[in-house]
Amino acid sequence: MSEKKSAKAKRLKTAGKLGKLMEDYYTESAVVKAEKKPVAWLTSVAPVEVCYALDVFPLYPENYATMCSARKLSAEFCAEAEAKGFSPDLCSYALNSFGSIYLDKGPFMGKGLPEPDMLIATEHACLSMAKWWEVLARHYNVPLYVVDAALPIDEEVTSYQVKYFADQLRELVAFVEEHSGNKFDMDRFKEVLGYSDEASKLFTEVADLRKTIPSPVTPVEIFTNMFPLVTLAGKRESTEFYREFRDEIKALAEKKVPAVPNEKYRLLWDLFPVWYNLRLFSYMEEKGGVVVADVYATAFGGRIDISRPFEGLAERYVANPILTSGVPNLTELYKRLVKEFSVDGVVFHSNRSCRMASMGQYDIKQGIFDDLGVPGAIFETDFIDPRTYSDEQVKDTLDSLFEILEARK
Repeated sequence: MSEKKSAKAKRLKTAGKLGKLMEDYYTESAVVKAEKKPVAWLTSVAPVEVCYALDVFPLYPENYATMCSARKLSAEFCAEAEAKGFSPDLCSYALNSFGSIYLDKGPFMGKGLPEPDMLIATEHACLSMAKWWEVLARHYNVPLYVVDAALPIDEEVTSYQVKYFADQLRELVAFVEEHSGNKFDMDRFKEVLGYSDEASKLFTEVADLRKTIPSPVTPVEIFTNMFPLVTLAGKRESTEFYREFRDEIKALAEKKVPAVPNEKYRLLWDLFPVWYNLRLFSYMEEKGGVVVADVYATAFGGRIDISRPFEGLAERYVANPILTSGVPNLTELYKRLVKEFSVDGVVFHSNRSCRMASMGQYDIKQGIFDDLGVPGAIFETDFIDPRTYSDEQVKDTLDSLFEILEARK
């Protein structure tokens, strides 16, 4: 079994480069703190490009939580946070973060994340993030800036919504300048945006290559390769990595080399991976089911009009498809993906930690079936905390879907 796993891990040449990117990133986080350079903690969908433009090192407790979960530390961290009085109903990203802080423990060098000098949050992705970051601000006694944003649910993004977010970005620049001592340079900002835009373009090209039958890339390779797209958005290294990643997947697609040899059923995946059990995708693949489409991975990208730096960056963040789409638009989006990626079935992960994002899944599932006749399955668990996970129940749900798909074949 170990040889099989090793061979699979080395299927792509860029896999080793991704590992080095991650190792270099966390090593640098320790170095910059030791050198007393400014460090910021950010929520997801916070404009990290501003940090890179101002030479502030960004860290994501949410991204870090996925690593903790994969390394089997998240259960301990979540339990520790609950022991300190936090509700088990809180997002497990947050619980993992608090537990890691209280235990001063983590998957890298055995320690938690380096302490922040400033905090940057946005309510755009989740309303609870501002409160989470307020707790962090009190704990570390450091300044906090919350980037506000309009949520144009099922509506076209308007010019005034973009302007509002762009004005927030300008205020954020002033905040980071004040607390880092570094000065903003527009040319440097445009350079950062250029790298971020190009990385997003390349990653989207990889996602589009999944339309190839058979798919040249696995869902695990997609989800794990999100790391540079989120954490290194605006770095040259991210762009260079994605160019190699795109070229490698493109070559496999052109040669019709399958990522999974026995591809039989093409699946669409809804929402977050189960980070502590990515083997769940292997279970589906053993049955011939390959996830070829999702909206979670590419939602962190989006193009940037660099000729209008602040407005262009604002448009990327305000127009995030997961955050701005209600049930009707998400249903239409998923129906389009079903057609474009030749999807046979849809798997919905109802995430206990993110009720907002999971809301409406039954209606979306029914809408896809009513209009396209494509069946779906929904299982409930948590994406970071494994304590309530039932492998038997989840697999029973997936088996039922495969029985339907097999009967149709």
